[in-house]
Amino acid sequence: HLKEKQKKSCQRLLDTNKEEFIFDVRRRKTYNGNRCFAIRYNGAVTVMQQSRCASWTIDLKGERRMHRHIYQDAAKKMKEGAACNLVTVVDRNSPGAKAVVDKYIITQEDVDFVRVPTLKDDGENVCCYEPIGQEDRLILLGGGHISKALCSFAAKVGFSLWVVDEREEFANSARFPEAKKVICGPYEKVLPDLAVTKADYVAIVTRGHSRDGECLGYMLTHEMPGYLGMIGSKRRVGAQLAMFQKEGISREKIDKVHTPIGLDIKAVTPEEIAVSILAELILSKRSRAEEDAIQTDLEREMIVKIAENKEPAAVATIVKTAGSTPRKEGSKMLVYKDGSIEGTIGGGLGEATVIQRAVSMIGSGESELFPFVMNANVAMQDGMACGGKMDVLIEDITERQEVEL
Repeated sequence: HLKEKQKKSCQRLLDTNKEEFIFDVRRRKTYNGNRCFAIRYNGAVTVMQQSRCASWTIDLKGERRMHRHIYQDAAKKMKEGAACNLVTVVDRNSPGAKAVVDKYIITQEDVDFVRVPTLKDDGENVCCYEPIGQEDRLILLGGGHISKALCSFAAKVGFSLWVVDEREEFANSARFPEAKKVICGPYEKVLPDLAVTKADYVAIVTRGHSRDGECLGYMLTHEMPGYLGMIGSKRRVGAQLAMFQKEGISREKIDKVHTPIGLDIKAVTPEEIAVSILAELILSKRSRAEEDAIQTDLEREMIVKIAENKEPAAVATIVKTAGSTPRKEGSKMLVYKDGSIEGTIGGGLGEATVIQRAVSMIGSGESELFPFVMNANVAMQDGMACGGKMDVLIEDITERQEVEL
């Protein structure tokens, strides 16, 4: 007695599993007030089943109860260094409390893979595609005072830090607790092992100009990172670059070097210089125009936090914006039962309203696509010059206990 749409949903399960997967629609049981289909999978009969794409229960209306397993799958992809899309299917004809009808992951090989947050509307469903990119690796060549401050600052905005120095006292995890990896060794031996790609960011801030030049020479004669900056005065760096050009390095490559490194904010102290470098790194990250660059407001650490969360909670995600809004598509916020949050979708009245709705939803298994319009009055309350609109997807991700039938 399944409707056509529900038959398609069942077919998705069959398509995503090579093992035997049997839907037994005759076996039903009431669980938490919902009559659920029994799923028999390789001999085990349960209400819920995790496939390669998602985890859900299915009641007699064909609605899925989403769990954090999909975020765990996404976190695993991130750890493996693979880019992917988190796809959420919203039924535009369903009541607000039952908006989400499907959730799964696709990889770069999929024809539908996108690199910016995208909504695809087929008239019946709206598919929200959230791109999750590879980590932004920032390699600091040099472990001095500037690197120490830069490592701390850059980690706070999502960079994955690798630090290299020849001196043991400057290349250790105690000095760089925020770094993912700290390497001690001669630059000429370490650089080839770094396997730098155009997705990386490299800042050359070694202890001396000659070491800086050696590192820069290596970078210019191998695959260039997406960002390459080197510390030093205009005169010294200019002479170094002129020498490289005489040695046959193309002008195109030389022009890609950010030097003197950092934005010109008249920085003096190591911490100020680190801020100027970080500002330039962020500018480069947000301005990347490469064909394979992923641009989104999604913070990778939020995927990990959601995946690891075991408390009753809801997730709020901005899926569409128009006009002036504090945050854009991809921004996520984890909301707990007591109203506390991790992450942000922009603050102000809009965020407060979403938190209130999310708290009331926790434990219900519900979801909704909530439109919030920041009209002139709302914008004035939040201290903004003009208003805008954001569509926020709110989902209960409270873990439900599996029940054998």
